[in-house]
Amino acid sequence: MSDMDFEQAYLREKSLREAAEQQLQDRTKELSDSLAALQNAHSSMKENQNLMVHNEKMASLGVLSAGVAHEINNPVGFIYSNFCSLAEGFRDIHQFILQIDQTIEKSSDIAQVKETWSMGLKQYDIQYLLDDFESLSNETIDGLERVKQIVADLKSFTREDSGSMDPVNINECLRAAINILSNQTKYHAKVEVDYGSVPSVKGYFGKLNQVFTNLIANANQAVDENGVIHIRTWAEGQKVLISVSDNGHGIAEEHMKQLFTPFFTTKPVGEGTGLGLSISHGLVEEHRGEISVKSEVGQGTTFTIALPAG
Repeated sequence: MSDMDFEQAYLREKSLREAAEQQLQDRTKELSDSLAALQNAHSSMKENQNLMVHNEKMASLGVLSAGVAHEINNPVGFIYSNFCSLAEGFRDIHQFILQIDQTIEKSSDIAQVKETWSMGLKQYDIQYLLDDFESLSNETIDGLERVKQIVADLKSFTREDSGSMDPVNINECLRAAINILSNQTKYHAKVEVDYGSVPSVKGYFGKLNQVFTNLIANANQAVDENGVIHIRTWAEGQKVLISVSDNGHGIAEEHMKQLFTPFFTTKPVGEGTGLGLSISHGLVEEHRGEISVKSEVGQGTTFTIALPAG
């Protein structure tokens, strides 16, 4: 091979190598741009998912608000009535004390003071007032405890969870969900609860509370008047299981595969977003758990959640 042929071969090889390197650089840039686009899309999807969860929670809160207001109004009503009775009773006791005080100032006759005391006890029915005060005080304390618990459960439902998972008492989380829905269920269905002795799970109290609230609300809508909702917790190996069963209408076979599909709903327009079960499914998976459903038309439905103990 002549020097000229060798030089031409070298130049061709160099040109091909440079072209290959440029192509590699271009391809690397394309992959880098695609990765950045995917990361941005993932971040956007995550933000949209969090927004959907929040919006669904707020939609549920809107439905719950009237019932919560009624639940609070009941104890507040009798607390107000009790305080009115207490105030009236204290006025009578005050008059009784003034009457005795005036008698003592005007007379040193012990017999007269005793007679005034005895007449005052009967006139103002002091013994009844003292007995009634104890009853009214206990009722008022119970009412205030009820309001305090409703507010605490409402805060549990609406609270933003911390960035890290914490130990969650599943029975307590369920109790809060049942309590927040009590105004809806107590006039429509009987709620039976069977709390087992279960370990805590690692998770987000607010998100699990949202899942349970959704399942119980759905069960309440599925049953007829005086229906039954049975809620149970138990442990199996390293898992904590929660079931929500109802004796309602059941779910048709053709709808079973679509239950967890976003925006799918069998409810009339305006009565459901179609996001509740889809979001619940996502929240359960976020806790490394599983949710399953069994249903028979005309017999009822059971949703079962399995969460890793931890």
